[in-house]
Amino acid sequence: MIRTVSIIGVGAVGAIYAWRLSECLGYENVRVIVNRERMERYRREGMILNGSRVDFHYVAPDEPVESAQLMIVATKNQHLNQAMEDIVHHVGEHTTILSLLNGIDSERILAERFGPEKVLYGFTTALDSTREGTRIDFSTEGKIFFGERDNRRTKRIEDIGRLFGSAKINHIVPENIERELWAKFMVNVSINTISAITRGTYGDCANIEAIRQLIIDTQREVITLAEKVGIKGLDERHIETYQKIFASLEYNGKTSMLQDMEAGRATENAWFCVRAANLARELGVSTPLIEVLGRIAEGAEAVQHRQKAFGS
Repeated sequence: MIRTVSIIGVGAVGAIYAWRLSECLGYENVRVIVNRERMERYRREGMILNGSRVDFHYVAPDEPVESAQLMIVATKNQHLNQAMEDIVHHVGEHTTILSLLNGIDSERILAERFGPEKVLYGFTTALDSTREGTRIDFSTEGKIFFGERDNRRTKRIEDIGRLFGSAKINHIVPENIERELWAKFMVNVSINTISAITRGTYGDCANIEAIRQLIIDTQREVITLAEKVGIKGLDERHIETYQKIFASLEYNGKTSMLQDMEAGRATENAWFCVRAANLARELGVSTPLIEVLGRIAEGAEAVQHRQKAFGS
């Protein structure tokens, strides 16, 4: 039975699951890792989830603590290297690490640092939360997909499933976690990037035909790439599934990449289109849409940074 959880990354994804787990296990048993500057601000202002203040059990990275049974990593990809430094005190011999990062690289990176035996594969989907400062609003809490890389139904998978069930966290252990990870990567490469470029909401992406078709065409390029990598079974059914998911979300909800672009923050383009395009070139796969979208997103982000730096 899992009784202690640590989590790093309390953005639009991590805060919701930190709250659910804290309500289930008790706030003292769920440690939210933040640097001291943020800790002071969060303790002063609180995290506001759908209008209600939540006061998590915050700990600084350098505080000595007992290792966690479950360590959840919910940062952005660009913060992963720092996150790995910050969670060192929380990872012990019997700790399981669950990554909820987008993309196809975080599990490998975490395994290289802490050992593959500690790392599960995972991601979230169908979550429409938005964050401004310490305020997070959402209408759908989404679902966590997780599993062993070899898809075995181990005891720790069963334990985490029971914990998530008790915490009212929607979750699924799929038949093939790596295939589902690539399905989510397909979404990141397509809808995240295209929404950021067009400034389209979830509703726009599902209902404006020009945007919807561009998303589908881009997803087909990811499917071709996945086949070359050796991922079996990623096909049109996954495109249809995610089209239904987009349509079910709050119309004005925004992808994480659109939120980052609008806020002038660094995006995860390097882990989405750029990563896919580089891999495609290595493998000799043609992905013209992914190439162009990645360059447009990179250019748009550079313009924003220039405007922010020079005030125009």
